[in-house]
Amino acid sequence: MKNALNITVFTIIVILFYWYVGQQVPQKETHPPKSLEIRPGLTSEEMVEIGGEIVSGKGTCLGCHTIGSNQAGRFPDLGNVGAVASGRKEGLSDIEYLAESVYAPDAYIVEGFLPGMAPIQKPPINLSDPEILTVIAYLQSLGGEPTVTMDTKLKWAGSTPPSTAVGSETLDAKGLLSKYLCVSCHSIDTPTKLVGPSFYDIGTRLTKASLYEAILEPDAAVGEGYPPGVMQATLSGAGFYDRASTEELKVMVDYLASLRGDK
Repeated sequence: MKNALNITVFTIIVILFYWYVGQQVPQKETHPPKSLEIRPGLTSEEMVEIGGEIVSGKGTCLGCHTIGSNQAGRFPDLGNVGAVASGRKEGLSDIEYLAESVYAPDAYIVEGFLPGMAPIQKPPINLSDPEILTVIAYLQSLGGEPTVTMDTKLKWAGSTPPSTAVGSETLDAKGLLSKYLCVSCHSIDTPTKLVGPSFYDIGTRLTKASLYEAILEPDAAVGEGYPPGVMQATLSGAGFYDRASTEELKVMVDYLASLRGDK
C-alpha cells in the first residue's frame, strides 16, 4: 500500500512538473508535418526543394553528415559534394556516384572515414526510388547543377519498397505510443484509467478527426475530470511536435481508431 502511494505521489509530481514546463513554453498552433508530394515531371527546383527536406528530415542524413562545416561529422561533409561527385570514383558519373552512395554506401568509402552508413532504401528509413531521385538532385545542387530528373533510370532502383511502405506495415503503433510516452498516462489493453483515459475502446468514442485534434491540440477538448495542459506538456517534453512525422501520426491515429474494446 505504501509503495502504491509513493508511486501515485511520484506520478502527480511528474505531471505537475510537465504542466509547469508546458506553461512556460510559448504556445503555437500545431499542424501535422507537411507531406511531400513526389510526382512525375517535377522541375529541378522542385526536386531540390523536396530532396533537401528529405535530407534534413525523413532521410536522417544530417545525423551523421554536415553541410558546409569545417568540423567533420561521422561521415563526410556534403557541402561541395555536387562539385566533386563526378571525380570521386572512376567510371561513375556524378549521378551514378551519388546513387551508389545511398543505395550501396559501403561500395566506396571516402578516405579518412569508416563504413557503416545504412542503405536508405531499406528499413528503418525506407526511402522510395522517387524520393532518392530528389535527394540526388539536392546533393547535386551542393556545389553543382542538378541534372537528374524524375525520369532518370538508376541501375540500383527497384530495390526499394514502394512509397506507401512507410505506414502501418512498417511502423509499429504500440512502439510509437511508447516512444512518445503515451503509455505512461494511458492504458491500451485494459479499460483501466491512469493519468489519462484508457485507449482500450477509444475507437468507439472518437472519430479519426477527433483523434488528430486530441493529439495536435490536446487542450481543445479535455475529458471531464482530467486537468488541461498535461498532455500538451508531456508530448512537448517527449519531443513529439518536433520529431513526429506525418506517417507516424497516421499510424497512431489509425491504430487508436481501431481500438474498440471487446467488440
